[in-house]
Amino acid sequence: MSHRPLLLTGALLAFLPILLANLSVGTEAIALGDVIGAIARFSPESYDDYVVIFQRLPRALIAIYAGAAMACSGLVLQGLTRNPLASPSTLGINAGATGFVISGAYLFDLGLEAQGLAALIGALTGFLASMLVARLAGLSHDPRGLALILAGALISMFFIGLANAFLLSDPARRMDFLGWVSGNINHVYANRLWRFWWIGLVALGLLQALARPLTLIALGEGKAASVGVDVTLVSRLALTATALAAGSAVAICGPIGFIGLVVPHLVRPFFGVGLGLGLPACAITGAALCLLADLAARQLFQPYVLNTGVLMDLLGGIVFALIVKRFYLTAARSRA
Repeated sequence: MSHRPLLLTGALLAFLPILLANLSVGTEAIALGDVIGAIARFSPESYDDYVVIFQRLPRALIAIYAGAAMACSGLVLQGLTRNPLASPSTLGINAGATGFVISGAYLFDLGLEAQGLAALIGALTGFLASMLVARLAGLSHDPRGLALILAGALISMFFIGLANAFLLSDPARRMDFLGWVSGNINHVYANRLWRFWWIGLVALGLLQALARPLTLIALGEGKAASVGVDVTLVSRLALTATALAAGSAVAICGPIGFIGLVVPHLVRPFFGVGLGLGLPACAITGAALCLLADLAARQLFQPYVLNTGVLMDLLGGIVFALIVKRFYLTAARSRA
């Protein structure tokens, strides 16, 4: 147990060079000393300082926010549902937020703040719809939890199809959302970050405050109830917080899929099922992974820039298949 705080400190120390690399590497590389200097003593006469402060730093902060929010949401969802495939991208949260933002913008010409509210409502709606469909499909009689994942896929297809229908209906407005809808970490969304960052901070703070009872619930609802945990209240608060955290990230830069699926599996072998250290570890790892994905999306396909969400979907699909093989196919063969 005593080595886990040291691991968390090591993860934080490893995160710092990743952040500096993200700020340094671009169309034109900027020396690390100049990056640090731009942050410490910004000079409006310096072009490099301008690029760091007004382009690369906002983009890095968006990546950190989205990665941390998605990763922590995935950890909590997997713990509460006891399903290794649970994440904001597989339970309709991301798709619901996306569908509501696009629909609201097209039908009601929602402004920026109203789009943020639509994303939060859509995230909650997408998750609740997935749970409802799963229950109707017989979730209680499905010990492996496949009904929940299939329900999430169904709801996600519905909301993404709805969003695409609106995008196709008005080509003149399509460009306003075409990048955002595929998960675009870009400094042009800095104004969205400044308006919505506090939502994720409050949600993640609530999850951290509930870390101990959530850990007990993940170990077994009966055990948690026996030590005085209000399982229903804690679960509802945590699920609402996860939807709001992920929904706020979608409101900023669009859906960044599969970080919420992958990162908990990377963190859990080192930090166990406890959320006290698991949540900070997921936040750091998710932020670092999103920074690396953003860097790869910008550098690997030059002179073109790939949206970070597209790259994460490509990599996430491979990891999704590996998780299915490990937890479902291999487990089924071993039981046979």
